Parts: sequence; structure tokens; C-alpha cells
Amino acid sequence: MDTYKIIPLPDDENYRHWKLFDDTYVIHYGEALDIFLLLGTKKALLIDTAFGRGEFPNLVNRLKGDLELMVVNTHGHFDHTGGNMWFPKVYMHKNAMAYANVPFEPLDEAWLANMPYPDYEMISIDDGYVFDLGDRNVEVLWTPAHSDSSLTFLDHKRRLLFCGDEFDAGQANLNTFESVGAFLKNCKRLQKREAEYDFIMPNHNGCPISKEYLTDFITAAQHVVEGVPDLVPTHDLPGFMHPICGKNGVRAQVGNSCINYLPEAPR
Repeated sequence: MDTYKIIPLPDDENYRHWKLFDDTYVIHYGEALDIFLLLGTKKALLIDTAFGRGEFPNLVNRLKGDLELMVVNTHGHFDHTGGNMWFPKVYMHKNAMAYANVPFEPLDEAWLANMPYPDYEMISIDDGYVFDLGDRNVEVLWTPAHSDSSLTFLDHKRRLLFCGDEFDAGQANLNTFESVGAFLKNCKRLQKREAEYDFIMPNHNGCPISKEYLTDFITAAQHVVEGVPDLVPTHDLPGFMHPICGKNGVRAQVGNSCINYLPEAPR
């Protein structure tokens, strides 16, 4: 098993990991970012690569054991793709390919030069693709709203739904008013299939979460689309907004679910 040379950086954060099931790991970086490692009888599937810092590649290798590893991105934002260059090939939606390697800020040159696969192969996957891990099939659903490259993964064996950043424990960070309509459509689609999963696994702010969140998200999004959003004051929430929403974003909340988006009056 390969042991990778690591270039530590001053602002590296710690990793923690735990088993959700004997064949399912949550790998937690810092305080609010999770990625997932699913083990089958023949192959392992790594869902996202976080920022790829610190002992990340050695931790993944240790946890997967001798299984062949496949790597996939939920979407192309760098906090989910930053470790892609540790691997020879990564599966993603075609829309992610344009920005999967675009960092949020300049990268340390020594750290970047240490990456073994700077020109890793990007493999396009889309709605309906299935990863076969042996005794475990993971179905791909294209769910663009937070990002045009967003993929959701339905783990049929463990009855888990991995939703990336489309929503997390209590909020969804969207873009324009139009993206709220796309989000609503996606949530309705996922709710129609809720008999196939027990819990939802977002990448940020805690998991697993109840699939009942979908009901509140659907209501909140429906009200936004209809022009009667359930807006909440944001003056006491400095910095609450994901950068994707910009400075003029608003927040709509129903029950436990909030939607952050750029407002635009319905026409």
C-alpha cells in the first residue's frame, strides 16, 4: 500500500473519522466538512476529496485496505475537489470539469508540486450511472441547483442519500431566483424516492440528517417560487451567507430548513 509524502501547511486542520456502518466511513476535516468512503466486496468509493491537505491520502489508503478505489466528486467546488490530484482518475459531472481544479485562493507551490497526479483523468458521469462496488450499488442522480455540476448518490445497500452541498443540516446555499426553482424540482424528485433511503448525508454541518428535512425545504422553496417567501431578518447573522449567494442574498426559512439565495421578483 502506498504511503504518500506529505507537505504540511500552517493552516492545516485535523482529520477525524468514524464508522457509520462497518463498511461506511465519515471522514471529517476541520469543523464543518465531511467526505465519505464506502466499502464494497470488490471496490471502494470515495465521495469527494475535501481540500486534500495533510494526511488525507494516507488516511484514505489505510481505511480502504486492499480494495480498488474509485473517486467521485459531488460537484466542482474546490472544497470538494482539492484532493483530486492524489488520484489518477476522478469521476464527476461534465460541468465540473471547467472549474474542479480552480482553488479559492492561491495554493502553496511546494504542496502543489508534491501532488502525484496534477493531470489526473476526469471521467464524465451523469444521471443514472451506477457504481458497482461488488455487493453494493450506488446510483447517480444529477441535481443541479447549488451548482450546475451537482450529483447526488443513492446507496441502495445502506439506504443512504449523499447530497453534496445541495442542502445540509438546515440550509441550502443557492444562487439566483431561478436556482430556487431547480432546487424545488430536485427536492420533489428526491422525496418521491424516499422509500429507498433512511437518512441523508450532506457534506457540511453534520450528518446523517432526517429525510423529513425535505418537506420543509420543499415548502420553503415553493413559497419563494410563488413570490411569498418566508423571509427572516439577517442583520443579526453576519457572515451567515455562503459566498455563492453574494452580499445581497436573503434567507427564507420554513421549520428547520433555510434557503439562502439572491432575490428577484417573480414575473
